[in-house]
Amino acid sequence: MGGALTWGEAKLLLEEAASDPSTALGAELANWAYPASLPDLLALIAQIGNEKAARKVMPWAMPSPKANGSGATSDEVAAAVADLESGIVFST
Repeated sequence: MGGALTWGEAKLLLEEAASDPSTALGAELANWAYPASLPDLLALIAQIGNEKAARKVMPWAMPSPKANGSGATSDEVAAAVADLESGIVFST
């Protein structure tokens, strides 16, 4: 891995990130709507102040934004991809 990181170290880092729902990877694997740590969730609950309302915004209770899809049609996706590709310039 370029000499900066061994494969063993990379594996350990990946396993740690996967088991931590405060990382994007961990939240995705836990099927949470957003990454959050325990202190983040406690602060959110304290700020909301209402237990029933707080339960509704917990990351495991909310639908994942990816579950809804983009809502774009295949023509819109093709147009967006073409627009992105036209803006990519390779220089040598």
